[in-house]
Amino acid sequence: MVKINQDDDKLNKVKKWFKRNLTWVYFTIAIIFILFPNTSYSPFTTVWNNILQKIGFVGLTSGIFASVLKSIQFTGLFQEELTKIISGTEFLNNRKDLPDLWKKISKSIYAQKFPEISDLLEDRILTTYFPMDKNHYNEDMVVSIVIHEISDDFIINYTQTIEYNAILDYEKNESNIVYTDTITDDEGVDEKNELISFKIDSNEIELEKCREVKKEEGKIKYIHKVPISGKKKFKVFLKVKNTYSLKGENVKLLRFNTITRNVDLTVSFTKDIKVSFFNVGLVNDFEPIHTDIENTLSRRHRDDLILPRQGFGLSFNKI
Repeated sequence: MVKINQDDDKLNKVKKWFKRNLTWVYFTIAIIFILFPNTSYSPFTTVWNNILQKIGFVGLTSGIFASVLKSIQFTGLFQEELTKIISGTEFLNNRKDLPDLWKKISKSIYAQKFPEISDLLEDRILTTYFPMDKNHYNEDMVVSIVIHEISDDFIINYTQTIEYNAILDYEKNESNIVYTDTITDDEGVDEKNELISFKIDSNEIELEKCREVKKEEGKIKYIHKVPISGKKKFKVFLKVKNTYSLKGENVKLLRFNTITRNVDLTVSFTKDIKVSFFNVGLVNDFEPIHTDIENTLSRRHRDDLILPRQGFGLSFNKI
């Protein structure tokens, strides 16, 4: 009889504990069902992972859970903790569906406002402006262009140097520096786009060893790729000599293919040449500097980023 009473007491204590902590029990089970399927430890298939996750969300949002929360005068503590867990870096890094997660989040921002174009907008931002396929960005770039001449046949000849720091992804710690020359395959056209020097941390790269030639319709591409790894910052130097005709188009466009911060541009030219500058796709434009120096055009870009496909252009005229 005594033993039965003791068992009843234990059972009553368990029941009381369960009632006191019912909220935490529901909360813990729901969180496990939500988080566990998105980890690499889950042994289940994608279908079962989705089912478990949905059960977890139903558990959090069901009337039963809501009534339990109300009964103990829920103050927002659990909601805050759940937000910290789900939006935490560690949890996000373990998710396998970050691109899909980005799309779901973006839909909540603008899908109701622009439902017809929301999918196109999501894909464009994700593939073009998020550095998904890049393991570095560029910083403190200095571009120098020296125009040697524009001939009477409107053939321009200039040398361009580009210096910048490549800042690597802190997790990947490796990337590739790529420079591409593109010229026409028409041998009757006077056009040259020659990479003269390619340095990484002042070490000259053997161009023949890193060059790949691709022929496309009407064009020849010379692709130079150099891998970098082992530290966070690399100094890149490029020197290119260009020759081409201005008869068809008297402009030069420099569009960036990597996110870039801080750019200084200097263009030097002879007295018989006029050079004009224009921005390409920027939110905050380049600012003029050193405007009192003759036969020189200088621009600076600060306090913002230059995204892929953005940049600047130059137009040339012979006086």
